[in-house]
Amino acid sequence: MRVSIASAALLGLAFRAAAIDPIVTKGSKFFNSKTGEQFFIKGVAYQPDIESTSQVRDPLADKAICTRDLPFLKDMGVNAIRVYQTEPFGNHDDCMKMLSDAGIYVLLDLSTPTETINRETPTYDVDLYGYYKQKIDTFGEYDNILGFFAGNEVTNAVNNTDASAFVKAVIRDTRSYIKEKGLSIPVGYAANDDADIRWQLQTYFDC
Repeated sequence: MRVSIASAALLGLAFRAAAIDPIVTKGSKFFNSKTGEQFFIKGVAYQPDIESTSQVRDPLADKAICTRDLPFLKDMGVNAIRVYQTEPFGNHDDCMKMLSDAGIYVLLDLSTPTETINRETPTYDVDLYGYYKQKIDTFGEYDNILGFFAGNEVTNAVNNTDASAFVKAVIRDTRSYIKEKGLSIPVGYAANDDADIRWQLQTYFDC
């Protein structure tokens, strides 16, 4: 049977699109956009080869690392991973496709050790917002992106709760940017589990 180049390309696109169903949010819950079934996360934090350094190590830009680790993720039966450090540069197609084909969704932190809200001297400017937009541009089109984190335990004590206002501004702006791009990807925050502030933080970020 002869297949034209155009037909083959369309078949390839259809196969890629069908690799995994996008997940949508309704209220505080996740749902499969195709079946309507509620989606429950069974995941792990994935940040191989991390060291005590300010250098960003992006595992999703390294095909060899993804090829090495994917069998272990599949054996664990996970359907999602959280990746703390990525960059909006480089090529992430190979790793994201391998994860998508394996039925694994990805939660990404927008921040990095060098591009983040500093809890000690919190600031938020157009340069940091621009970096976060670049990351959304890079990863937002992948069908297995489950969501973004605007910060990770930025406030971790009663004496730095003021930093949460800056994180909330990031959530506001990145959600607006995602909507402008015609995408539907949630943006949240990973809070510190501190008995003195956790309920106050939950109330603050929910309001």
